[in-house]
Parts: sequence; structure tokens; C-alpha cells
Amino acid sequence: MKKVIFDVDGVLLSEERYFDVSALTVWEILHSKAYMGLPTEGEDFDPTSVTEGQIASCRSRVWGNDSLLSWLKARGINSNWDMVHAYLITVLWLMARVYEKRSGGEKLSLSFHGPKDFQAAGLLMMGLPMPKAEEILSFWENTVLKGLEGEDVVTFLAKDMAKDFGSPTDWALLRSDFWKVHTEAFQAWYLGDDTFISLLHHLPYSGGKEGFLHREVPLAPAEAIRSLFIRLKEKGYGIAVATGRAREEMEIPFKMFHWYEEFDPLYLATASDAEEAAEMYSCPVPDKPQPFIFSCAVFGRKRENYKAYLEEQMKPSPEDEVYVCGDSYSDVLGSRRAGTKFIGILTGLEGKKAASLFEREQVPCVDRITDIEKVIDGNRNFSVKS
Repeated sequence: MKKVIFDVDGVLLSEERYFDVSALTVWEILHSKAYMGLPTEGEDFDPTSVTEGQIASCRSRVWGNDSLLSWLKARGINSNWDMVHAYLITVLWLMARVYEKRSGGEKLSLSFHGPKDFQAAGLLMMGLPMPKAEEILSFWENTVLKGLEGEDVVTFLAKDMAKDFGSPTDWALLRSDFWKVHTEAFQAWYLGDDTFISLLHHLPYSGGKEGFLHREVPLAPAEAIRSLFIRLKEKGYGIAVATGRAREEMEIPFKMFHWYEEFDPLYLATASDAEEAAEMYSCPVPDKPQPFIFSCAVFGRKRENYKAYLEEQMKPSPEDEVYVCGDSYSDVLGSRRAGTKFIGILTGLEGKKAASLFEREQVPCVDRITDIEKVIDGNRNFSVKS
């Protein structure tokens, strides 16, 4: 088998819009009157007509000039939805501690099942100081146990915060009702009203947004990337995708840039496949850095194989030449567990700074995706680190 598997964000398409949208989602959940309506020290804005300057300012405040994003990605958290979740539950946790001090020992009780519950929580928490990015980062650095990676980081936060609340904190777990509300808010920002309605078949709770999906930016000229796909196939390589995006979020820009037709859809593996497997086997969603999505890209999105993928029983043989091209630690971990070789791409959040990560993990890296043939054609016999 000869195959090259591509991550999408930070490899083929810029992650910047995803990070912008994650910051806008945090702002809306905490400060919009449609949700918690808490006062903000920064600039307020109309979500239906937000400017580029407002987006940049919001992102800088929320993510601390991307320092929080870097911390999360360094711990294998690749999903923007999960990044937003980690941020929001930490904000509520820190505010709950202040509430207890001010109330003379009474613990804050919160429940989240729908957007209206966010408004009720906002009324309870009105007047409490909002923690800033640097406080959140310091809290994570001093609270999260060393060695935790991926979803285990968020699960640790969700469980450890329970002692500071007067009611159960099941809402702080991933894929809770709380998580579903803010992920839909994220989708409303990212997709825009028209695409949101066509894909989710209902109106967004807070609508009027144009969306960012059609403003995607490729990380090399789109035609140069398409030419890369064609050359690889001419050299006998199959090409595939393994992305944490939902299927539609991958398909729309791929079709826009005329990449989609170069792939066999059987090997376009997305988070939607992971969700399908979780539903089939009543298990947690096997997001990156778990190897499920990579295995789908290697062997195909075949339901009859899902159990073997989940149990990590199907891997390429030592004679196979299978490469994953990714930009993050999460990609390194997932590809390693899937049994593939890896090529690091230096166009993700950390840019060229990620070279030290790839050097530490003993994998080759290139400046951008159109350079990967330097590694592949060089026929470097680097081994798969286990």
C-alpha cells in the first residue's frame, strides 16, 4: 500500500478563521444578551455586522494572543469546539469560586439544558469579575495534571470543578447539553444562516450571521495543491483525508477549490465518521488524537471495519508506505497509534516554531504542504515510532 493522508486545518487550509470563530463564540456565550449577557470590559459589537478589527480584538482578549490555543494544542486538544468548552467551563469555575467567597460560603448552582438556562446563569453571576486570559492560562498550568492529553484534559477539569459548585456539574462534560449549545453557536458563526439551516434543518438560536465557511484560505495556491494531488496519484499513491472537521465543513471548501474530485470519497475521513461510530457502538466519540479517523483514511470509511478501528486492530504493515501530513501534536499522536509514518507541516498555529516539536518526536517536517515530495521522493526510511 502507498498512501498520503492529509489533515485539513493548518495543512491544506488556514486555521485562522476557526480560531476567530472560536473567540467570537466565547464572546457571544458570555456577553451576548441572547445567552449569559455578562458585562464586558472590551468593545461590544453587533454579531450580524462584526468587523475584521473587532474580530482581531476579540480573539486577542479571549485567547491571550493565542497563548491559550498553544497550550491546548500542545496537550493534544485539536477540536475548536473542545477548546471553547475548556475555556467556558474554566471561566465559570473561577467565577464560582469568587461567588462562594462573596456569599459567605454558599456555592453557586448552575444547570444548562438550553439557551434560556444561560440567561438565568448570567443573572446569578452578574457583577462577578470575569477572569482574563492570563489568569485562565495560569490556572490550567497549575491545575491540570501533567501527562494528561486530549479529551482527558477537559474531563479532568469537568470532574475537578464539582467541589466548587452546589449542584452537579455534568454540564461541564464534553457533549453535554452545555457543549451542544455552544457548538451550535459556533456553527452559526462559521456556517452562516443559509448553510446552517440547510445542514441542521432548523433556524440558529442567534442568527443573522454571514458565515466564514466561504472565506477559507488555502495554505498554498489552490491549483498548486491540486497539482500535488495529481502528481502523487501519478506516482502510485492513493490520497486521503483525516480531519477533525465535520463532513460538510470539509466538502464545501474542497469543492470550491476543485480538490474534491481528486479523491475517492471512501477515503475522506472526518469527525462525522467518528460520531457515526460512537452511535453505532455506544462509546465516546473517537476524535483525534485517537486513531479512528486516521484508520478510516487508511482502510476506508467501511462500517464493517469500525469496530477494528476502534480497538486499534487494523494497521498498515511494515512494508506499506503510508504517510500522514499534519501540523499538530494531536496529529503525531493519532498517526503513531494508527501505525503510519508522519510528515510535519509548518503552517499551523505555531508556524515554524513547531519544528522543535517534530524534532522532539523524531519525524521529518517541511515548510508547507507542497514541499512533502522532498520527503516522499527522498525515500527516507524513517521508522514509525511507537
